[in-house]
Amino acid sequence: MKFPPLPANEDERLCRLTTLGVLDTGAEPVLDSFTDLASSVCGMPVALISLVDEERQWMKAAVGLPQGFQTSRTISFCGHAITSGEALFEIADAQADERFHDNPLVTGPLKVRHYAGAPLEMPTGERIGTLCVIGPQPGRLDETQRTLLVKLAASVVQVLMLREARQDLDARLRTERELRESEASFRALTNTIPQMVWSTAPDGQVSFVNERWFDFTGLTPQDAEATDWSRQVHPDDMPLAVRDWRACLASGEIFEAEYRLRHHTGTWRWVLARALPVHGEGGRLLRWLGTLTDIDDQKRAREELELANRRKDEFLAMLAHELRNPLAPLSTAAQVLRMAPGDAGRVLKAGELIARQVTHMTALVDDLLDVSRVTRGLVDIKRELLDLQQVVQESLEQTRPQLEARGHQLELSLPPAPVFVLGDPVRMLQVVSNLLNNAAKYTPEGGRIGLALAARGDKALLTVHDNGSGIDPQLLPQLFDLFTQAKRTPDRSQGGLGLGLALARSLARLHGGDITVHSEGPGSGSTFTVSLPLAQAPVMPVPSPAPEPLASSGRSLDIMVVDDNADAAEMLATWLSMQGHRAHVETGSTGALEAAQRSPAEVYILDIGLPEMDGYELARRLRASPRTRRATLVALTGYGQPLDMRQSREAGFDYHFVKPMSTARMATLLAQIAPSAAGSRAKA
Repeated sequence: MKFPPLPANEDERLCRLTTLGVLDTGAEPVLDSFTDLASSVCGMPVALISLVDEERQWMKAAVGLPQGFQTSRTISFCGHAITSGEALFEIADAQADERFHDNPLVTGPLKVRHYAGAPLEMPTGERIGTLCVIGPQPGRLDETQRTLLVKLAASVVQVLMLREARQDLDARLRTERELRESEASFRALTNTIPQMVWSTAPDGQVSFVNERWFDFTGLTPQDAEATDWSRQVHPDDMPLAVRDWRACLASGEIFEAEYRLRHHTGTWRWVLARALPVHGEGGRLLRWLGTLTDIDDQKRAREELELANRRKDEFLAMLAHELRNPLAPLSTAAQVLRMAPGDAGRVLKAGELIARQVTHMTALVDDLLDVSRVTRGLVDIKRELLDLQQVVQESLEQTRPQLEARGHQLELSLPPAPVFVLGDPVRMLQVVSNLLNNAAKYTPEGGRIGLALAARGDKALLTVHDNGSGIDPQLLPQLFDLFTQAKRTPDRSQGGLGLGLALARSLARLHGGDITVHSEGPGSGSTFTVSLPLAQAPVMPVPSPAPEPLASSGRSLDIMVVDDNADAAEMLATWLSMQGHRAHVETGSTGALEAAQRSPAEVYILDIGLPEMDGYELARRLRASPRTRRATLVALTGYGQPLDMRQSREAGFDYHFVKPMSTARMATLLAQIAPSAAGSRAKA
């Protein structure tokens, strides 16, 4: 602990303090007002007018401690403040400050953590003490609070100087007049802070409000209800606010409440009300002094955060449900294959089921990854001249099974001429398909779905409308937010993760367009309209001869599959064998390296997330070995981001496949590899 140093003018300072005649005197309402206001505005439980004499610091006025409370000067924070040379001396966390961390005021019952003191400096330069605020938690005053505390300290000095003048009758009369002026100055000072300041008589009748009250409410001092706060409180909040206020009037406890207050614009805004009881000599209640702080923006931000958290929880629940749905039939299919391996009909049926469910799970994961890339600005839009009529036809091919399964009647309206835009064909197909799927999902079986395309002005307009469940007006503003869905039925028949519309609008905006929605309400259907900038029609090129198709090779390959998931590795090896290749399985990196040295393969299909040594390192070692450096390396992994693919190339992989693997693409790749692999093997 560091003792406070002595000021250079210590003798003059002590003399000035003595001539003031304020030490060891009783409480004075005017000075108490300053500590009341400092505590309320700074939000600190303790506020003091502390005077530092030769051996002690003594409290002339106090909130949170008894008036007249004193401590040794050697442990006083105010002793440091008066020698700091600063207009405001602040310690954000006394426990973390080497000057105070072991100070008894910090370690003892008072538990001082946050201290801010404005020195009481006389006109002749003597700093006799401070106006300070103290809190039990670390913190820091904002600029408004710091400025106000300094101004309040200057006003305290003025009041103390007035006391000096009371030496004769004329001086006493002058002092009384100036004290009244000081009270007026105090009231004027309240108009410099952003909060509404108010005070009441002991019975709760309002006696003063500052100008901020009139600015907020739009009332004037001449209005009959100018200070009747109860008429400005929201009717729903009034009973609780009145109950709490009356309870504090009866108990003398600090009042704190949140309620909505009528704003001059006619809206309701949330405010935080705080009030402290002000006591005089003998503990007699003199008045209540309080503030009102506009917290509407903070409260709404907190509510939006809570809403976002609820949506996140709902999304995670939907995700768990949507993933469990395909996992259940997959598990059953696995049991069927185990129980009836020789029953070709059941094996075929189970295989078809597995393929369908894997396709469904892949679509869910792809939607999640798409949304992640779009929201992070990582989507690369490949712009080319695109006929929206072709996009519509391809979208109908994709969504027709769902439309037919639910017996929907499709009404198609297309213009006679092409409608060209600059866009990414894959992404535009995604936009239209998502809108059609959404219409099919929320339209009861046998409903009508319409799709219309038109060119108007410089815009291409694509409209999807239905006579389905419609949209609640309360849901419309959030309809395109992530994870937003209409309320589901108990069987969750609509399914999905609530990503389709958010993804569709984001992609439309990346193309310079937008998507809007209209619905008259539940049961009235809905209409989604995509607007995109039109592009000029192209000059039709002379068609060029089609390239000769690649001749596939039927030669079998030696292939090693390395995956720590033994089931996945064995199933892939079985499929490769059925394609006519010789497949070998390893479930660890070390075993794979040893097997590669004994009998090198022509193709290595490697998982990335291997436990002993990841797939990247395994690829590098295979490339470094003379026996395997000419082999073809294929990454097969659940990681499919651009960064993952770049890391694969840098590690030496030739190809990168994302799970679940497209068997058609793998078969084509192996057919292309076979001739070059044969040449490489001959050279080896």
